[in-house]
Amino acid sequence: MASDPLSDLHASRAARHVFAYLRSRGGSMRLGPLLCGLAMDERAFVEAINELNERYWINIVWRRANPGTSGDEESRPLAEVHRLCTTRFGRKTYRATRAAD
Repeated sequence: MASDPLSDLHASRAARHVFAYLRSRGGSMRLGPLLCGLAMDERAFVEAINELNERYWINIVWRRANPGTSGDEESRPLAEVHRLCTTRFGRKTYRATRAAD
């Protein structure tokens, strides 16, 4: 059960940071503005996105696949991601609050 993402109660700090930023911006963002706003290392960002997707906190919306390519989401590059959207489960599980400025 250690490999089950839902068995651990807490997501990593980077994953919580990405989710809080995504939620504070309305729950749906394209990748470019999200990466610019977070100013995270790309490797840490990809790990956080994968963790959030495994926990069902976000949905990855892919661009339409080219007709001659396989539609397997696992093998598609990050450049083909259209946007990231929070899920109802993620919003309920982690109540992100924005710090008062």
